[in-house]
Formats: sequence, structure tokens, C-alpha cells
Amino acid sequence: MKLPDYQKCTEINQLLVAMGVSKIPLLPKVSFTHERIEKIIHTYPDPAEIKIDDDLKSIAIPARKFEFAGTAEGLLEYKGRKVCAYIRDQKAKVNFYNNTSDYRFHLCNCGTMQSMRDIGREHRFLTTQRSDGLFEVHDLTTYSVKKGVVKMQLCQNCIQILKQKGIYKSPFSLKEYFKKNNTFIPKTIKRVEEVRKTQTYSPNQKEISLKYRKANNFVCQICNVDCSNTPGILHLHHKDGNPANNERFNLQVLCVDCHSKQPRHSHMLRNSQFKNQINTITKLRIEQGILSVA
Repeated sequence: MKLPDYQKCTEINQLLVAMGVSKIPLLPKVSFTHERIEKIIHTYPDPAEIKIDDDLKSIAIPARKFEFAGTAEGLLEYKGRKVCAYIRDQKAKVNFYNNTSDYRFHLCNCGTMQSMRDIGREHRFLTTQRSDGLFEVHDLTTYSVKKGVVKMQLCQNCIQILKQKGIYKSPFSLKEYFKKNNTFIPKTIKRVEEVRKTQTYSPNQKEISLKYRKANNFVCQICNVDCSNTPGILHLHHKDGNPANNERFNLQVLCVDCHSKQPRHSHMLRNSQFKNQINTITKLRIEQGILSVA
């Protein structure tokens, strides 16, 4: 005759645990991590800004109305950049043989520049940041327009303004002028990237309970009833009665019935919801072949 396996008896297991004869094993270790999303902003030069800089240094840009203005300090700017201005289409005093012209270039909002604006001729000017002192000009005095590169001198009115500001040095160098006075910072384009990083964090009580119950395969540590299909009837018990103490040694995974039999937990038996859950536990034990004295 085969004797019953009393190691599967709920009441015996509960009694042995209560007497301290049997010890509930420590729960498996669990880790709490989550993905943290960081936003990283990358900046890179605006292609349109790069083109303006390249054009100003290599060719000349027409000074259209409202794009070309004298700053409050009297220095000429184009789209925020310090520039010099000159007239390309010249009708006299051009000598391509000597590569010279009697026309002048301008760096300041001098009287000459103001008078050209007053008569609506500012469109004749080109702006450039070419720093070698050479300017492309068109000689309009010949039948066919001649084009070439000539040296030009700085306007005398501009020289006086620069001297008053203490930024004129003889011999004058456009290269040094732009180096010291062009403080423009080109616009940049921003690109936002999301980077996911895994880090530990402090979970809430619900997450802690689920993590440890799952780690124990949703099985009660005393009666071994499997509650995986109804995980809500499996609880996370705090041995010292402090729900804030979530150290692993203080935690046990217990079904509602075994939980209600822990010290200072008899009040659970007065709760109708827990009573119904205990009935469900009883049915599960029968289905799973777990013995009961009753």
C-alpha cells in the first residue's frame, strides 16, 4: 500500500514553517533596470552659411538693398560679417597693364557710402572678404568690356574713421583687419539624437512584487501551489512587517492562504476578497495534487 506523501501536505508544511523546523529558501536575486533615453544635440555648420563665407572669400556678392548695411560702429557688414565694398563696373582710371585702379574700396559707413545710398546707387557695390587687396573689375570704357584683377586703395574717409576708432595700422592689411574685427559666428543646424542607456533604478512596490513572484515562477514558497495562471492570489510577504524593507532576505513569495497564517496577518481572514482567493487556492491545490488534512 502506497502511503501519502505528507511533504505535499499544506497544513504540515505551514506548521513546520511556523515552528521554525522548515526554512523558506531565499528568493532568487533579481535586478531592476530600465532604459534611460538621453537627448544629445549635435550642431554642424549650416550649408547656406558656409556658401556665404566661401563666396565672400573667393568672389564678390552684390550688395542688394537691405542686405548691406553699416553697423552702429560705422563698419560695413553683409549678413553679420565684416566686409569691404567696392564698385566692380568702372568707367575710368583702370589700368590693367599695371593692375591698378583709382577707384577706392570701403570698410566704413563713410560719407561716400552714405551719399551713394542717398542717390540710390548702393546697388553698384559688391561685398567681399577677399583679403589680398586685389579686386575683380570690369572696364566699361572700351567697346567690349574688359575684365581683370587690380589693386585698389582704401578710401581716405574710411581711413579717418578707422584711425578714430584706433583700428587703423600702417601699412594697412585687409587680412589683419578681417582677422581682428570679423567676430561673426556662423549659424549652425542642430540634430537631436536619442541614445538609450540601461541603468539601475528604485522601482515601486508593484514592480518589486511582480519581479520576485516571477523569479519564483509564481509558486508559493510554503505550499508550492502554482499560481502562474492567477498571479494576483500570490503575494510578496515582508517578514518584518515593514513594506519599505525590500531587501531580499526580508521577502517571501506566498499564496494568500499561507500569507494569512503569518504572524500578525490573521486580519486577512476577515477580508471577503481574501476569503474568495483562499477558496481559489484550495481548488488549485486539489488540481495540482497538493494534500490537505481537511
